[in-house]
Amino acid sequence: MITHVRSVALGVPDIGAAREFFEKHWQLDLVGTDADRVFLGAGCQDGHVLRLRAVSEPRVDLLSLAAATDADVDAIAERVAAHPLGRLVSEPATWDDADGGYRVRFLDCEGRTVEVSSGARPRAFRPVEPGESRPIGISHVVLNTADLPTALAFYRSIFDFQVTDWVEDIMVFLRSGTAHHLLAFTRAPHASLNHVAFELRGIDEFMRATGTMMQKGFAPLWGPGRHGVGANTFTYFQEPSSRFVAEYTTGMLRIDPDHEWVPRVYPGNAQTSDTWGVAAARDDAVSATLRGCPDAGLWQPPPV
Repeated sequence: MITHVRSVALGVPDIGAAREFFEKHWQLDLVGTDADRVFLGAGCQDGHVLRLRAVSEPRVDLLSLAAATDADVDAIAERVAAHPLGRLVSEPATWDDADGGYRVRFLDCEGRTVEVSSGARPRAFRPVEPGESRPIGISHVVLNTADLPTALAFYRSIFDFQVTDWVEDIMVFLRSGTAHHLLAFTRAPHASLNHVAFELRGIDEFMRATGTMMQKGFAPLWGPGRHGVGANTFTYFQEPSSRFVAEYTTGMLRIDPDHEWVPRVYPGNAQTSDTWGVAAARDDAVSATLRGCPDAGLWQPPPV
């Protein structure tokens, strides 16, 4: 079973600017650095939630998911090996780097590099205090796909994810636990990262974080508001140098595991996008920014 999104690794052309944005302004914690990488943590025990690597062209290096047990990692590796659209990058093995744990890496149906790990070494961290606008961790990740039916079928077969809800036939939300979604896929002309969502402690901290970014001169791409699907709040910002989009969020709907959930199909309208009606309408410019550019990391696993 997948428990949560452990981390996302991004390749960025200006690692200094990206580090300043996510450490100084987004308020992630510096965990460590090496020759060409920066590791940033949040108010949780995961070794890091964001990894930045210096590259010539923006790319997604890695999507890292946490599994409950080593047996889960082995089972996922077996499913990938047997799937006609999956390709193992590395066999399941125990790693001896700072995070440790038992991991497997593979390419998904569109060429993204995905890592699944269990038993990672917990990091000593300072919990987020009331009123702080530091993120607690990653809430969810949304991916753009050029083939929604294939991506959905692949991720359900490999991870046994459950479909929670749809927005028409444009977007699907997937869960593996009580959170409404930890991954979502949305139709686009190409495969790319839509956004990474970072969880805040509560609604007050969410608004404080949004306000702090605005006071520092970062205009929201979209938000603040509250989504109709999942009920989570949102404010989206764009890292200026790489153009990757990060979201502040909190208050996501929780699914009661003791009661059967029937997926719903929401209309793709303003009420679905923002039930509060506070955020500006999601226009073509916002949608284009969230689609981003074709991911330069597809079919090219990172060297580290």
